[in-house]
Amino acid sequence: MPLSDIAAHVRLAAHPDHSSAVIATITGSDASTARAVLSVQGFRPLGEQTMVPARIDHEEHHYAGQAARALREGGATVDITPGLQEDTTPNGPGPTTRRTG
Repeated sequence: MPLSDIAAHVRLAAHPDHSSAVIATITGSDASTARAVLSVQGFRPLGEQTMVPARIDHEEHHYAGQAARALREGGATVDITPGLQEDTTPNGPGPTTRRTG
């Protein structure tokens, strides 16, 4: 159990126009802490509630899985959309994550 829960909800989704891109949407009373965790994981802000991983190697989905794990370890609620979830398999580079809609 985490020492202090991050009171935030993070939704990770595949970008609708760029298949390798990931979008993180952050809500909740502790969004600043969730943004800090995502920043450490290589995400950069696009706005107050939106961040994307700043990568050029097309491994965004893998690193989104790592960010989800770090956020969950901190107690944040993380949802991964089906389109992004399907790219994260036990045999792939990222961790297995639960599918949410």
